[in-house]
Amino acid sequence: MGNKNIDDFFKKSAYKNEPQELKNYINELNQGVDPNRKTFTDRIGEFFKSVTEKASRYYPLRSRKDIVRKHSRFRRKLTTFFGRAIKRVMDRFNFEAGVDILDDTSVLYRRNKVNRNILMVTNAVFIIFTVIGNQKPNYIIIIIFGIIMLAINTTLGRIINEQPRTLVKQQMAMYFGSVYILIASVGVYVKLQISAVSLKVSDIGASNQFFTEAAMQNEFLARALTSATDTSIAQAGYILIYFALVVVALYQDPTLLRILFKWVLVVMTGIHILVLHQLYNYPSLTELYNYLVKTNFNVSIDIILRTLVLIVFYIALYSSVSIGEMMNNKRKEEFVKRSEMEKDFKAVVGDVFDVIGVFNSHTIIQNTEDAHRVAEVASRLASVLGLSSHVCTEIYDYSVIHISNAKELSILEYESKEVLNEKDYQAIREKTILGSVIIKRLQLNQKSEDIVRAHFEKTADSSFTEKMKRVQRSQEGQIILLSEMYDVLRQPRNYKSAFQHKRATDLLSIEFKEYFEDYILDRFLKYQAEFETYYNQYKYVPQ
Repeated sequence: MGNKNIDDFFKKSAYKNEPQELKNYINELNQGVDPNRKTFTDRIGEFFKSVTEKASRYYPLRSRKDIVRKHSRFRRKLTTFFGRAIKRVMDRFNFEAGVDILDDTSVLYRRNKVNRNILMVTNAVFIIFTVIGNQKPNYIIIIIFGIIMLAINTTLGRIINEQPRTLVKQQMAMYFGSVYILIASVGVYVKLQISAVSLKVSDIGASNQFFTEAAMQNEFLARALTSATDTSIAQAGYILIYFALVVVALYQDPTLLRILFKWVLVVMTGIHILVLHQLYNYPSLTELYNYLVKTNFNVSIDIILRTLVLIVFYIALYSSVSIGEMMNNKRKEEFVKRSEMEKDFKAVVGDVFDVIGVFNSHTIIQNTEDAHRVAEVASRLASVLGLSSHVCTEIYDYSVIHISNAKELSILEYESKEVLNEKDYQAIREKTILGSVIIKRLQLNQKSEDIVRAHFEKTADSSFTEKMKRVQRSQEGQIILLSEMYDVLRQPRNYKSAFQHKRATDLLSIEFKEYFEDYILDRFLKYQAEFETYYNQYKYVPQ
């Protein structure tokens, strides 16, 4: 009732209870919310929608000049090359490239492959951070770090690609890669934090007792700038830990993410306490309390905020992973249902096609020559009725479709496939449409047989006549039906003998006239001499 428009009440003025119904509607409208009322939010949304539509008209994605203009051959080749290169790179990071989502091993294998590619890029970033994160980098440590990364990536690749490919191996690679990237990101962050320069004025004075005051100031500024740079790089390294959690989340495994985050939270809290703020310098609880609460409360705030941000990020990431897992499970369920429907679909379509073949072979008494002769008569009748040449051709093709196209109703090549792709679906859909058309054509053929037989066996009562008249009553259907019935009358059947043209046309004009429109039957009878000559002299010539 609340969704009813008020104008609807005035479209039915014949009802006597309309005024009371209108009152009830108004009362409900006043008590509830008018569905046609536009709120402030609706108006804002319509405004932005209007602005977007206008912008798309004034600033199309590509101008007509860009579309018409033909680039040089070199530029086209360069564009093609870069397009293919980008596609190859993107395929290496595409989670759904050639994956059977029902196969857990295949899905996890693809995720491991993509995450390993991400790890290779991440390792390069780790190396860059360890080099630029220290004013005096230790290249021996960096080389050792690089060798360890190479060994881990090689081992991970062997686990992922080892045959036979099993789910246990892929799960082992998943845990191995996830733990590695977290440990590596934490290690890089700790190294950057430790390497950050600590600015101490006492060290400056102690380094050289003969420094003048101006020299000490210059040394102080230089070390302050270096310390600020190293601290900034260390904070950038802190982001790698969040990045590592995102990489772990790509596995779409909430349990894995939940377990690893607990360790990350504990380890990061320890790093904040021991490395970042070095709280171990205050062994007693009193000193620690005075430092964190009284003298350096900002340190407490820093630890709390870092922990809170990490927890909030985890909650958002966990929610995203949970939603992704739920959607993947739904996709699996839908895919299973689709596979079952595909089997049923193929079975039903195959059975229908088999029935069509049997019905066409044994029930319909018509050979190839008869079918094409009926098609010629029908197309000529359409021509004398004034229909276009295109329609006449369509009538001819439709008249012989159950003879010329019946062999195309086969799906044997698709029955062995477990999963159908879009191309297969399109092919079967086209075959199904063809099958429905053939069924319609066979219905016309059988209708002509049923009508003639019923009239000769004196079983054609009024209900039978009305039932037959409701079957394919279109102009094209009547044209083909008339041609079919004429052919049936001219051919011998087990319930009758073959008739000459005069006897056949008399029966059509007297016994069967109620099945056709007057103008169709009249035009056939008007040109009956031509149809008789053509029917008697027709010879089928295969093309």
